[in-house]
Amino acid sequence: MRTNPTLDQMQALGLAGMAAAWRELAERNNANELSRDVWLGLMLDRGVAIRADKRVRNRLASARLRFPEACIGDIDFAAPRGLDRAAPWRSPRANG
Repeated sequence: MRTNPTLDQMQALGLAGMAAAWRELAERNNANELSRDVWLGLMLDRGVAIRADKRVRNRLASARLRFPEACIGDIDFAAPRGLDRAAPWRSPRANG
């Protein structure tokens, strides 16, 4: 398999997302119709998106969440919770 020096340099610089976008763009049927600006823009978009995803994954992993797959949309607000509405509410921070 032949390697492309540009792809090798992207990998060496830690630009794996841009290298992946380069490969995908090169395989497109209309690759020659795209301008250099479009190629560069698509490659940069992919690189930024991959880095942002990696940053979020790393932060979620380091957070050690109790329920990492929890979603606010999954909350059943109609479920009975056994709370007394008549009981006075007090902020947990109010110490006095």
